[in-house]
Amino acid sequence: MLRFALRRFLWAIPTVFLISLVVFSITALLPDPAASTFARGGDPESLRVAEEQRRARFLDLPKFFNSQPSDVVSRSEAAIAHVAAGDEEQTAAAVRLVALGGAALPYVLPRLEGLAPDARGRVAIALAPVAERMGLAGRAELSTPEAAVSFWTHFWEDRALDFTAPAVSRAVKRMIDHGTDLREADLRAVDTFALPEIMAAMTTTTDRVALARLTRIAVHVTGRGNVIPADAGETYARRALADWREYWYVHRTDFVALQGAERITAALGEARYGKWLMRAASGHFGLSARDGEPIADKLKARAPVTLLIAALAMLLSFALAVPLGAWTSWRHGRAVDVTVATILFAMYSLPTFWAAELLRRAFSSSLANEANIGFDRLILPVLTLAVASLATLARYQRTAMLDVVRQDYIRTARAKGVPAARWIVVHALRNALLPTVTLAGLQLPALLGGAFVVEEVFVIPGLGYETLRAIESHDVAWLMATIVLAALVTTFGLVASDVAYGFLDPRIRETLLRRQARV
Repeated sequence: MLRFALRRFLWAIPTVFLISLVVFSITALLPDPAASTFARGGDPESLRVAEEQRRARFLDLPKFFNSQPSDVVSRSEAAIAHVAAGDEEQTAAAVRLVALGGAALPYVLPRLEGLAPDARGRVAIALAPVAERMGLAGRAELSTPEAAVSFWTHFWEDRALDFTAPAVSRAVKRMIDHGTDLREADLRAVDTFALPEIMAAMTTTTDRVALARLTRIAVHVTGRGNVIPADAGETYARRALADWREYWYVHRTDFVALQGAERITAALGEARYGKWLMRAASGHFGLSARDGEPIADKLKARAPVTLLIAALAMLLSFALAVPLGAWTSWRHGRAVDVTVATILFAMYSLPTFWAAELLRRAFSSSLANEANIGFDRLILPVLTLAVASLATLARYQRTAMLDVVRQDYIRTARAKGVPAARWIVVHALRNALLPTVTLAGLQLPALLGGAFVVEEVFVIPGLGYETLRAIESHDVAWLMATIVLAALVTTFGLVASDVAYGFLDPRIRETLLRRQARV
């Protein structure tokens, strides 16, 4: 049985992969949030915000394969080319060069001597804001081409060894172990070149003082994000770290050179689908546009509520549907069978939202306050969801039982005088459960969808309640995360129903195992 279950779960992997393609295709249909801004033009800040929105959704990347993934080297070379040429892109290229900052210096400064004098001067002056940010010189000192070129030439002769990964790694480690203002200034002096080590240290250090220094440097060199003070609360620190993690996931290649195997894997990893898939696989999903909370944290808080409601509703409906279906099949054609069938049909026809509203109005006094999610608070949502599910499962169970009781082996058991309770439970019910178990896998997505409705009616802060708020605020990240979770839960439900099917009928299990072995 274990071998059968493992095979079924392994065969679910291609299904999950196809689901990821479908969900990614949905994201591709969403409108570009920056399209209108670029179309009508605007001030530099609006364009910067629009470009950041595009990058956050990886719209600047090809969909599936990136034949020429960008990194700090290619971005630096492109910026130098425009600044040196003095063309119409010079101003924008200079801004990008300043954003790259210290990470670009090992690829820019060695090339200064190879440029024409005018081009060399333009590039050196464009780097003046970087020198000011590093605390090395003011813009006034680098206002002329000659002064700027001289400054950067001598700077690179003296400080080139500081711009190596081992040197920065040692500097970050020293600052974490024994942080001082001087060591913090040393890291600021290498600017964005230190970001890879700083970002890595943010996720591993537990020293709040060191974390405050790390985030202070990151804010200084990037001009965005929040410092995490040493006395910051846990919630603030968690949200700020999630924000920095999201920033680094989007902008890492701006400050890192792709080399060797990493450049090969970047052909897939630096494409929209690859980025989206790695984010989904990591379980982070980014930040919510509605409140800035990490999507992963919101899922951990909301998903258990919704899944618990759906699971309890399924258990309740099965616990009632199986005996009810078996009993009505035994009383087939009698008044009680017709009465129950009528009631079940009415239950099936009753819209979920209406049933929820009726129960809410009838038992409104029993609703707890929104912050309290106890078992008593879940009773009405579970009953609401179980109504339609019970009606469906009971009718299927009745039909399946009627088919089984007409089989020869049941007639034989009854002819031998086997008590009704025994031939119904021992002989008929096990085989009659097969169609109902199969239906259970299909009921799970329906219950999840219904849970979204009842959560809104009963003000239960689960996935559905949060999803409706996300729709109102156009929170794409949350919607995509919810779709992925629902797809995974549905896939798990279908596989679990297959495994239960094989457990109930060994003949089917052996047939499926032989078929999969041949494949």
